[in-house]
Amino acid sequence: MQTKKIHLKHRKVLKVSGQNSIEFLNNILTSDISNLKPKELLPSALLSPQGRILFDMLVSLNIVDNSLNDKSVYIEYDKDHHDELIKKLNMYNLRREVSIEETSYKVLVTTKSENSKHTLIDKRFFYEDIGRVYVKNLSIEKINDVNDIENINWYDLLRYKNCILEGSKEIETNVSLPLETNLDLLGGISFEKGCFIGQEVNARIKWKGLVKRKHVPITFKSKKLLYFKLIKLNERKIFFNNKEIGEVVSLLYNKLDDIWYGIAKITLSYLYSFEEDDTLEGDFLDEKIKINLPKYMLPLPKKI
Repeated sequence: MQTKKIHLKHRKVLKVSGQNSIEFLNNILTSDISNLKPKELLPSALLSPQGRILFDMLVSLNIVDNSLNDKSVYIEYDKDHHDELIKKLNMYNLRREVSIEETSYKVLVTTKSENSKHTLIDKRFFYEDIGRVYVKNLSIEKINDVNDIENINWYDLLRYKNCILEGSKEIETNVSLPLETNLDLLGGISFEKGCFIGQEVNARIKWKGLVKRKHVPITFKSKKLLYFKLIKLNERKIFFNNKEIGEVVSLLYNKLDDIWYGIAKITLSYLYSFEEDDTLEGDFLDEKIKINLPKYMLPLPKKI
């Protein structure tokens, strides 16, 4: 199989370095930065004190420019959050010997993570070998942003199939909870490392089973939706037995199999029916919609 690469133009990279950089990030981010391994890329987030996601991100050790002894970390994030993220990090960085620097790195995703010594293995993908490479010069890279045969963005398709959300267009800022976006199941939140911003709220939600909604993968067929642009589509509600159960978050059409793939936010109490019977279908724009629960999401959490 030929290696695919795609340049994620909406992603940027910060470098956090200094003697206290690991401790600094570990005290504010959801994931356990102290256990981060070389060539490993983990999801993480910076939350509000109320436990809502302000910034989703991917973190990795910097082994490109410096030795591991320098204890520097890369933070990959949505470029729409650039100014706000730097401002927030600097606010928490008072009286610490930590440097927060913007880099010129471009973010590439590849389908074969072992091909480069600089490739970071994306731990969110349990079922595919997906990696990331941070490069300064795109001209030397062979990039297929959209596969000419399939006529799709193959990376987004993989994300949607595996229910992996990225960026402010999919994760509602200061609204979404980490456990709603499956951040805990993808290794992006640690309840063992100690306190972090928003930890108390999310610990209570986890141990008492108080999650009310879940993001899940969806698929459906629709010819008429081809005439719409999703960005202009106001009607995103999903129904089951004539009851509203959630809404579509993002969609992508795969011309190869004539199927729409996407992610939806569904009320958890209704998801139990789909967990028990995977043949059930919901309704979206007069089309039948399928909810496909990945193995890593099962069993669904129950209220205690």
